[in-house]
Amino acid sequence: MRRILFLFIGFFVLSGCEKNDPSGADDYRSKIVVEGWIEQGDYPYVILSRNIPFFATLDSAQLTDFVIRHAKVSVSDGTRTEILSSRRDTNYFPPYIYRGSELRGEAGKTYTLKIEYEGKILTASTSIPPRIALDSIWFVRKGENNDKAQLFLKFTDNPDEKNYYKLYTKTGSVKRYTPTLLSNQDDKYFNGKQLIIQANRAPVNNLTVKNDPYFEIGETVMLKFSSIPKEGYEFWSSFQDEVINSSNPLIGSTGKITSNIKGQGIGIWCGYGSSQYQVKASP
Repeated sequence: MRRILFLFIGFFVLSGCEKNDPSGADDYRSKIVVEGWIEQGDYPYVILSRNIPFFATLDSAQLTDFVIRHAKVSVSDGTRTEILSSRRDTNYFPPYIYRGSELRGEAGKTYTLKIEYEGKILTASTSIPPRIALDSIWFVRKGENNDKAQLFLKFTDNPDEKNYYKLYTKTGSVKRYTPTLLSNQDDKYFNGKQLIIQANRAPVNNLTVKNDPYFEIGETVMLKFSSIPKEGYEFWSSFQDEVINSSNPLIGSTGKITSNIKGQGIGIWCGYGSSQYQVKASP
């Protein structure tokens, strides 16, 4: 499985230990790493893991030991509460996820997440913004005799609302969307205006920052354009900064990822109002 989710980056970026101790034992504090989301029209999903010391030695077998499979995870919309079931799902790595089957996301509603595990209680809340439709999508060929094209999209921001956006793509037989590099948008720079975005091809996984931004001519491209709440924008922007900084040996990673998880945990619980499109790369 090539898609590596945020939770494994969380093992390292969110470890909560100082880097000056090779053992990582002096400052290491155990936390639950959370990646949870609820999308308009879909059920809630949550992935749980433990963080690890920065200098810990790991292999693939050890990584699975940090996955939390037996927590009590519930989501409430203020009226109804559903306990999510833990199940194996090979669309994710590691292949375990908590998923709902009754409560579907609705735009404008607030959803509260509660996690109970080994005496710890974690909570978070999020809302689902209304989805925004794109005005147009098109491709521009890289060169006259080139078989690759750049994807562009245009949308109109609502001047009466504070909005944040996130962009994803996927191609071929890949089952999960991956966010494009620099995928987060804050409308403070274009409130009430039309915005044209050059949408780069999403990397193979979240650990990759070097990536071919173009699509093959004739290739089918799936595009997801999501409205997200403030807490989602703040988390993904700080997370993106860490990924970019960690790839540059000349820049130290001194930032702190913004989390909306309360309790002995860190990560994100986020609502998404998403519009999805299927287009063919044909300029």
